[in-house]
Amino acid sequence: MPYSSLAEIQAYMDDKLHETAWSQASAEDRRRAQIQAQKIIDRLRYKGYKNTVYLAFDADPDLLLEYQQGCATALATVRTAEAAQTDEFPRGADTTVPSDIKVAENEITYALLDGVDPDLELENLAINNMGIGNVRASFIRSQEPHEHLINGVPSSVAWRYLKPYLRDDDQLRLVRVS
Repeated sequence: MPYSSLAEIQAYMDDKLHETAWSQASAEDRRRAQIQAQKIIDRLRYKGYKNTVYLAFDADPDLLLEYQQGCATALATVRTAEAAQTDEFPRGADTTVPSDIKVAENEITYALLDGVDPDLELENLAINNMGIGNVRASFIRSQEPHEHLINGVPSSVAWRYLKPYLRDDDQLRLVRVS
């Protein structure tokens, strides 16, 4: 299930200026874009734990320490708790999806309906100069790609809403499994 209900996304789009991609899309395309938007959001790495994992840690105070130490039983318990919640949100003690995540989903949905493709956008960043007459193209391979495109998010607005929830890139968690 997408994070935003149909009524929530419709209300969001009603307030959006120049939202023709949404209003001109079929109900089925809207649904597909919204599902794809949630998949894009759920592919990213977030801070903290899913709500089900948080509740498991809360129910058993020793579980977190055992999990961090790589205890096989604790790892299995956490994997089971993680699998019980298919979506990335809610996280931690939250019982609802944050409004920022819903806004990000709505923005990604709109971008997808508007035809934005992150892969194509990344490729286009390398093009410096293009022509039609006498067919010419110049490429700059040293241009730094935009962070949201590297992460597969087609909307920079959505990325700004998602970024505070993401883990730092330099974080690495090692677990020893015996």
